[in-house]
Amino acid sequence: MNSLQQLMAFSHTARLGSFAAAARELGCAPSTLAKSVARLESALGVKLFHRTTRQVSLTPDGEHLYCRPCPSAW
Repeated sequence: MNSLQQLMAFSHTARLGSFAAAARELGCAPSTLAKSVARLESALGVKLFHRTTRQVSLTPDGEHLYCRPCPSAW
């Protein structure tokens, strides 16, 4: 996946709070989505989600990325 797809995987997961729910919405496997987010985390050098077996929640770095306004909207 390219970086835009990784950001989409991240944003859908953050909005829905679940890799499975985000994967259903995007039409892919949850493991594919989780790996994409893991690659994004690796590229950025930060952890974006706290993961449990039932849900994911944003870390402070994840919140910052998710809530950051898009420069093109300025």
